[in-house]
Amino acid sequence: MSTAGSPGRGRTASQTPISYTNTNTNTNILNTDNDLNLNSEIPDNSFQLIEPLPIKVSSTNNNNNNNTTQHKNTLQYSLANLNIFQNLPRETLRGCDDLTRMEMSLNSNIIDEMKWALKKYLTYSNKAPYMISLKTLPHLLNYFKRFIINLMPIIDQFNDTIPDSIKDDLQMGITSLLILRNLAQDMESVQILTKDSDVKQFLLFVLVKFNKDHDKTFFKNYPFLNEILHYTMDLMEAISTYIAPAKKDDPFFQNLISILNRTKDRALIISILRSLSRLLVRSKEDEESAADNLDDETLSTIVNSLLISVDSELIITSFDFLYQYCLPGNRRIEKLLNNKKRFKVFQAILPEYLTYNVKTPNYSQINTREVKLTKRLRPPPPKQPPTLTPGLFEDLLKLKEHERSTAWLRCCFEPVIDQEYTQIQLWKSYEATFAKAVHEKGEKLGPAVEFIKNVPHAFPDAAAMVIVDPVTEQKRFVIKGIQPRHKALSISQGRVLAKWTKTSTESKFIKENKNTEKACQEKLPELTFPTNLSDVSKVTCTFLCLISNDSKGKGLEVCQVIKPLVIHQLADIPMLNTTLSEYMDNTPNI
Repeated sequence: MSTAGSPGRGRTASQTPISYTNTNTNTNILNTDNDLNLNSEIPDNSFQLIEPLPIKVSSTNNNNNNNTTQHKNTLQYSLANLNIFQNLPRETLRGCDDLTRMEMSLNSNIIDEMKWALKKYLTYSNKAPYMISLKTLPHLLNYFKRFIINLMPIIDQFNDTIPDSIKDDLQMGITSLLILRNLAQDMESVQILTKDSDVKQFLLFVLVKFNKDHDKTFFKNYPFLNEILHYTMDLMEAISTYIAPAKKDDPFFQNLISILNRTKDRALIISILRSLSRLLVRSKEDEESAADNLDDETLSTIVNSLLISVDSELIITSFDFLYQYCLPGNRRIEKLLNNKKRFKVFQAILPEYLTYNVKTPNYSQINTREVKLTKRLRPPPPKQPPTLTPGLFEDLLKLKEHERSTAWLRCCFEPVIDQEYTQIQLWKSYEATFAKAVHEKGEKLGPAVEFIKNVPHAFPDAAAMVIVDPVTEQKRFVIKGIQPRHKALSISQGRVLAKWTKTSTESKFIKENKNTEKACQEKLPELTFPTNLSDVSKVTCTFLCLISNDSKGKGLEVCQVIKPLVIHQLADIPMLNTTLSEYMDNTPNI
């Protein structure tokens, strides 16, 4: 059989199955005998030899189902055995990438496909938001907008039971809103959101709806509205920086203020305060701005939140708002502090929050500690007489007996009235030191009895005594009034220090003994001063420095009232000297 196909492919006609089983009389079947000449070459495109095989699909006719299945199996078998499919790379089996697949699902308008795609987008927005950034994929915003705009008529129906027919739209709308909320954490994506009027219109719609129907219960649908509101607040917080400064009667600012005055939700209050702070950025005192919409009630509400001392996040957020409010000039500082209650609040909390969560020195451990001096203590006497230096040993060895023993005693022992040394130890020490050397000279040591009798000659106030133990009745033979020195003296020094009196000997001994401990004060507990400030302490310092610029109004008055307490805090926390330098310069001495 001759080869067929283009050069280099090595395919034959028999290698390509092209006949099909006739399973349907209405189907056109390719006849290999009439339509294919096996002796001719097959064209380069093998697909030209395959005619389309129509397949009827019917959900009601079992016979048609069986025929369709047979056609499908035959077609799949034939296609699978084509050379062109057998040699395709395995990577092509994966199909399109995830992002393309997700976008195609959103375009399909099939509920399950769209829900699947939104779920995937939500995962990307949480774990890899850079993959679906609105800067690189700006067209994605139109997909998400379609779902969140569909939420608007649904939100209007929250007072009633939501029908099942729109629950899918509700779920997809909330998911899309959450995706945008996650993407808004990226600076480039939030700039795209800020420019979109539909997104801002939806955010304003939710704020107005919640503000208008805040007192309504919404029954079972309140959790949906609450979730939508929190996502909206997060988005509002992200875009508020880019739409600042807010003008007077700005609808976003007004609705946020209205919700702030009515809600008790801590998370909402913090998010609203952050949005309001950013909306006031770059506002000017001599121009109308959203700050003009703040009345005494709102300012008091925000200042009163500073009294919740256990909530550091709320304190920081409140101080940030008040800082932005007062930043343009003294007129707003005057308005803020002109209220007596608010004045008293700042007077109480500002000194306290300077040390918020900062560990100050513990002065009580010093106040309760008695201050006293340690005694001058002499170290205990050695148990053995000191070792002689070679030069001192030679000088003593040259002396005759009795003179040698007297000089040795004075060099190696000192007179101490309340000490004693045993006679046998004294003699053995003398004998061990000189016996061998004296014997080598051809001389002899004096008897032990004579040596002991010579001790009072060396130290006039020393005496040989027999002490009887009152309990055991055992006798101890001791020399009373001497003890070994720490370091041997020279012969001349020993002669001088051999005599002592009760008034002078002690001082002579102490002066001569370098090992005596000096009198000193007992060590007091150490005071540990803080090296870092808490975030609350930092924002308090910043706000205090700001209001100190009001050199003639209420700001100066507050600064002067609390200055004695502030100075006390400066002593406890040295770091405050740097952070409060502007305050100290602006506040005159009192």
